[in-house]
Amino acid sequence: MIKALTLAGAIAVLHGCAAPAAAWKGEVTWPDEHSARTVVEPMEAGAALAAAGAIREVVRTNPFPNLFAGCSSPEQGLDVAVFAGPTPGLYFVIVDQRFHRCGGPSGRVLDWWEVYAVTSQGDVVAKAPPPADEDPSASPAAPEPVPPAPAQPHPEGP
Repeated sequence: MIKALTLAGAIAVLHGCAAPAAAWKGEVTWPDEHSARTVVEPMEAGAALAAAGAIREVVRTNPFPNLFAGCSSPEQGLDVAVFAGPTPGLYFVIVDQRFHRCGGPSGRVLDWWEVYAVTSQGDVVAKAPPPADEDPSASPAAPEPVPPAPAQPHPEGP
């Protein structure tokens, strides 16, 4: 009985250690010096992980059901720019729409982009607030309440 439990435990543990199947199913054709093109200049690895974290956050929190329609993956329709700022250990990542690569309308959400503060491990720690003129909570001042009119005696008496 102990051998069976040990074997079952070992199988359960080792199954968790198995490498997942690769997502790519096609043949890899490696570029040569004529077909290779630089997509991004070399950067700190933490900046690349920060960009990946911001992209995951945009995809996870997307409120528009058909935003990525026509894209082979959501990433196909997005661009990123990564900046360092005054806070050590954080990158600031701008995620912008580039849906012209997916077919269909390219500007699916007018003036849409997101800005995130992200660690070098790819953890999003904050989303930039909208500009003051676009803040939905900054509604115009409410009109002053009108005081109730004083009670008028009924013309027929009490």
